[in-house]
Amino acid sequence: MAADKVERAGVGFAISRQGGPAVVEVRLHHDTIAALKGVRIEFELLNGITLDRANKFLDVLNENVIGLRVTTADGSTGDKKQAASG
Repeated sequence: MAADKVERAGVGFAISRQGGPAVVEVRLHHDTIAALKGVRIEFELLNGITLDRANKFLDVLNENVIGLRVTTADGSTGDKKQAASG
């Protein structure tokens, strides 16, 4: 059975609004998670949320969330025959 690979990165959050609902952007402090290279992660907020309320939500995230963890299957220890047919 393959072992899971856990990668971590510090994160911060920012608000973006481009004509639609407010979006919370996840900003990695360093590009250390291989599976997320070139990937942008955003949370779309409800359409009626005001910018003031979105900023309060952002403050809570930035004060309480310190990092992002991504767990992927590490194929290097798995059964190569099963992985090839998968």
